[in-house]
Amino acid sequence: MSNYNPTIRHTTYFTLIIGTLTITLFSCGSGKDESTVDITEKVAQELKEEEKMAEDATKEEASVVEETVKISDNKTEGLSTEFLGNYHGIQPSYFMKNQYGDDAVINGNKIPIPSSDYKFLLKENNVVRLQQINLENNSRYYYEGTYRIISNESNTIKVECSLSDGQYSKPTYILTINKNDKKGICNHKSEPELSIEKIK
Repeated sequence: MSNYNPTIRHTTYFTLIIGTLTITLFSCGSGKDESTVDITEKVAQELKEEEKMAEDATKEEASVVEETVKISDNKTEGLSTEFLGNYHGIQPSYFMKNQYGDDAVINGNKIPIPSSDYKFLLKENNVVRLQQINLENNSRYYYEGTYRIISNESNTIKVECSLSDGQYSKPTYILTINKNDKKGICNHKSEPELSIEKIK
């Protein structure tokens, strides 16, 4: 009997120690699992944030490119320095034409248009000015507006000038300029063709 009690006691202690170790191990294991889950969630969250930042950056780059394209599309091509300056021409007198290209007649009379002196000034930033002088009475008319290149071939460049006197007259002239000698012609729908040349 005296030998039996210590054995029971040892067995009980042994069982308690094993139980304690098992609980401790499970506790540690459980804690480890929770840590791993927390780290995984943090990494996943960081990855999501990085993806969002990358997506935002891509959208911003796309927006910048789109804006650049818009600006590029809206910007009108200007003339190079060699084509800027004054273009001069003298329009001989002629009879006014009607919409069919025939001489306009009022009370049986053709309508004479006096000879005029034209000076087109092509400037930077697509600015154009026109001074028109009536060579019969020396009256002067001034127009301002903008130009745009409508054709740029190997030998010639064609420029459309949209002008206004600030009131009622808003003529549009087409200048076709030879690239070699800077001479050319000026066209207006209701006027005869006019020869022009760059004078400075």
